[in-house]
Amino acid sequence: MRWIRLLLALIQAKFKTKLIGTETVRKSFRVWISDIDVSVMNHAAIMTVLETGRLDLMVRSNFLKVASKNKWFFPSQAISIQFYRPLKVFQKAQIFTRISYVDAKWIYVEQKIERKGKIIAACIVKNTIKKGRETIPTSEIMKALQIENVPTFKYELIKTYELENIQMTDKLDDNWDN
Repeated sequence: MRWIRLLLALIQAKFKTKLIGTETVRKSFRVWISDIDVSVMNHAAIMTVLETGRLDLMVRSNFLKVASKNKWFFPSQAISIQFYRPLKVFQKAQIFTRISYVDAKWIYVEQKIERKGKIIAACIVKNTIKKGRETIPTSEIMKALQIENVPTFKYELIKTYELENIQMTDKLDDNWDN
């Protein structure tokens, strides 16, 4: 069912208005029966829904078209997600997606899922753009997308995320030295 949700998001995004610059994308969704473990939406399904938000952003900003033309691909280096409240079958919620910070190599995307004004889950995704093994500078990407005002202020959330990501990576690496 994951691929159906992603395919639907791709098709729907093609018919929505194009984004100007780094606008926040809002996308509604409903919890499907296949998303449920016992009685609530499982974490894998929430991750897929968040992926549809990023896909919507990529299509509507013209990134997917530019990336395809240039043979770029966009691996996520890290994803950090917090789950706060459950969603039940057939409940409706919204995903909010935005580019929150860009430096020379990385593009950080923030997302949250809300239902009736309450946050269900929130995540931050650290992405880079590649062509083969070459990392494409974000300035080249923004130029290709004709985005002039990119968020370049590294606010506290990004600093905290980077520090925790480094610490987690070190701990995970050390843990395998047994």
